[in-house]
Amino acid sequence: MTAMYVLEARNITKSFGKLEVLKGVDLSVSRGDVIAIIGPSGSGKSTFLRSLINLEKVSGGSIVIEGEHAVTDGVYHKTPAAKEAFKKLGMVFQNFNLFPHMSVLDNIAAAPILVKKTPRAEAEAQAQELLKQVGLLDKAESYPYELSGGQQQRVAIARALALKPDILLFDEPTSALDPELTGEVLRVIKNLAEENMTLLIVTHEMSFARDVAKEIVFMDGGVIIERGTPEKIFGCQCNERVATFLKNVTEY
Repeated sequence: MTAMYVLEARNITKSFGKLEVLKGVDLSVSRGDVIAIIGPSGSGKSTFLRSLINLEKVSGGSIVIEGEHAVTDGVYHKTPAAKEAFKKLGMVFQNFNLFPHMSVLDNIAAAPILVKKTPRAEAEAQAQELLKQVGLLDKAESYPYELSGGQQQRVAIARALALKPDILLFDEPTSALDPELTGEVLRVIKNLAEENMTLLIVTHEMSFARDVAKEIVFMDGGVIIERGTPEKIFGCQCNERVATFLKNVTEY
């Protein structure tokens, strides 16, 4: 594995009992890449993301993060450097996962204070900057229940950014939102892409994937079937399985 990639996953497998969800997934990510992962439900997309960020333990395969070997042939390295490597990845979930008893500002400031021992004043100042970035500075003292779903997800993005990840992973970030709220979240992600942040996005929003991603990965049956530019994938200059999937997506 080469140092030119910020993230490399090789031959990743994952089983839940007898159910084999990932069957040998290879993916390399360069700095500044914006990669959209698409495919049918149950294809292993979310499990793959969760495995990359160590929320699921892989059954086999290797993960290298910015040159640091975190997992080799299914064995997790116990060194401090290997454990720190996973912290270079941040994640935004489908269902926001905000702390309901904490204000918006505290939701964002909590992780830097607890994980990185950032002084409270500094963490809160950073949280305010991030809220400004996602267009919610006026909601700093609000609580999650007072926000729309779209606003909650934008707070969740700000919270993920608070730990200053080198790579940000999104697991279906708009799937829990009404269609009218989806656009505001996608605009924030698009802005991050334009700022050259490295993004890995599992999404069912095909038009967003086509417009924002530099590369599309199509997964099915626990493996990557096709990978290429949006022009290649959405032009259906690829295999029949991908073409059939895209044809069945109603917005096309």
